[in-house]
Amino acid sequence: MAKRKISKKQQRIYRRRRIIALVLALLFLLACAGIIWGIGAGIHALREGSTQGDKATTSQEGSKAKDGKASRKESDGKKAAEKQRAANQTSGVKKCGPDDITLDLSAPDPTTGVGGSIDFTAAVQYKGTGSCLIDASDSGRVLVITSGEQNIWRSDSCPSKTRSLLMATGDKDVQTITWNADASQEQCQPDDNLPRVDAGSYSAQLVLKSNDKVKSQVVPVLVQ
Repeated sequence: MAKRKISKKQQRIYRRRRIIALVLALLFLLACAGIIWGIGAGIHALREGSTQGDKATTSQEGSKAKDGKASRKESDGKKAAEKQRAANQTSGVKKCGPDDITLDLSAPDPTTGVGGSIDFTAAVQYKGTGSCLIDASDSGRVLVITSGEQNIWRSDSCPSKTRSLLMATGDKDVQTITWNADASQEQCQPDDNLPRVDAGSYSAQLVLKSNDKVKSQVVPVLVQ
């Protein structure tokens, strides 16, 4: 069989087709590489954005925590300053003595039944000059209920918080003390656990614990 002879013109056409095919294949490969690179760059950008967001969130949380600590420190500082001012105000102030105050006691309704109660009005009035400190709590100016020579009940039988008052000329402190017609025991007990007193006549008096010479008038009460 005779071998087909290709003209020079056809050879040039074939060469051009091969070149075009190679160029197209190269462009296709470049396009694929560009797409892959674009996808990778997008993923990297998303990761960077997420990392930056986490860093910003962490930074904000850290800032909030610092602000919270600073706020607590500021609050603690104010409380300490207030305590210091209160200490400075009372520093060097003398305690009230027997010549500085008077005690007054009254009972609007001095009669109750067995198991009832009587409300007393306890008043501390300053009569001195300058100023002085006094514990005006139920453990400082004490309500004492007696029957003859026997102590029946005291308002300081159970401890109470100190209630320090800075008294000055003209000051008067008035508080209500309730006696539930019961009898104190050697150890502090709730009123519900204390025994009720029998019907009879009793006496009430307000006494300054720091100086028992400072007393109010005696107020007779009746349990019937």
